[in-house]
Amino acid sequence: MCGRFAMPWDPEQVADMLGLDADGLARSITPSYNIAPGMTIAVISRMADGRSLLSGARWNLIPSWSDTDRLPYPTFNARVESAADKPTFRDAARTGRILVPMLGYYEWDAGHVPYWFHLPDDRPLLAAGLLSIWHGIPTCTILTRRAEGRCARVHDRMPVIIPPGHSYPWLTRRADTHAMLRDADRLGGEAVGLLDSHPVAPLHGDGPGLIEPVAPAPEQGLLFD
Repeated sequence: MCGRFAMPWDPEQVADMLGLDADGLARSITPSYNIAPGMTIAVISRMADGRSLLSGARWNLIPSWSDTDRLPYPTFNARVESAADKPTFRDAARTGRILVPMLGYYEWDAGHVPYWFHLPDDRPLLAAGLLSIWHGIPTCTILTRRAEGRCARVHDRMPVIIPPGHSYPWLTRRADTHAMLRDADRLGGEAVGLLDSHPVAPLHGDGPGLIEPVAPAPEQGLLFD
């Protein structure tokens, strides 16, 4: 799963780094090293005129048909394996593909130790996501897949990371929804080898100190035989 991530740049910085236009909703994005579900996050979509647009969306997808934005289950993540068939995500999977820029994300191991996953050169990661407009409000989810490699040693799920050079097809390609999600899942597997990770302190507050490495806890055992 992906329940916390960092996007510490101002919207103008993100737009400049990635060569994007930005709309008015982008101004509602607050840079943070501790982004949680429910916050307004940066999302990238492809417009009909061919522009890639940076905007803002609430991180917890609400399907357009819902009578309420208080769903009885969390929707900040959607499984890439089943999003095309789940009523909550089905429409967004067909028409609302987006990318979520981030510096990196956090995952917790079985001992509740948080780990920071990122690119070695701290370039932005682009996670695949889905967008749904609910009563005029943009809402979104981040797609997840089965973890592999070093990611699987921490948690069994991870965000679907779109590797460099593959963002345009994800945003624009016209194809069967199931095929698009299978391709995203495959690309996410290829991206696993790009990631570095290290343990960090428990997440409290905000700021760059949250991603500083800490020494892993020693193995518990007997002091003497």
